[in-house]
Amino acid sequence: MENIEIDVILTFCSDKEYGSQEFFDVSLSYDGEYTSAKKLLDQSGFFNTIVEICERCERLPTDLIKISTAADWTKKGFALDIENGKWSFGYHRDHNIAWSDNLANLYGFGKDDDTAERELNIRALYEIILAREKAAAINQAIGK
Repeated sequence: MENIEIDVILTFCSDKEYGSQEFFDVSLSYDGEYTSAKKLLDQSGFFNTIVEICERCERLPTDLIKISTAADWTKKGFALDIENGKWSFGYHRDHNIAWSDNLANLYGFGKDDDTAERELNIRALYEIILAREKAAAINQAIGK
């Protein structure tokens, strides 16, 4: 049996804590039969471990919006078939979308993401600030 060390960052989003994160390392044991990083992650219980970490940190997997990983996959002889080792859930879907959909269905990741409305509100506030600045510049230009 061999081991691979994986650095993991979990990013959560909820009304209480916008963008908060948890950092930890996971060591996965495997035999020489594994050549696919994706297969190892799927079959090793890695994502069950993510759920357990959420519970230990008193967080909800449904508030999890991103899993980021880093490991020496190719150095250990694995095919890097997990793209960039990141999975996004909920409103923030920009990595491994097909696999992320499957993980969201299996584990509930990102199901309670409440940031879509917050993002719209932030953009609206930004537009208001820009409009006020433009109005002030116009007023100054015409001498008001």
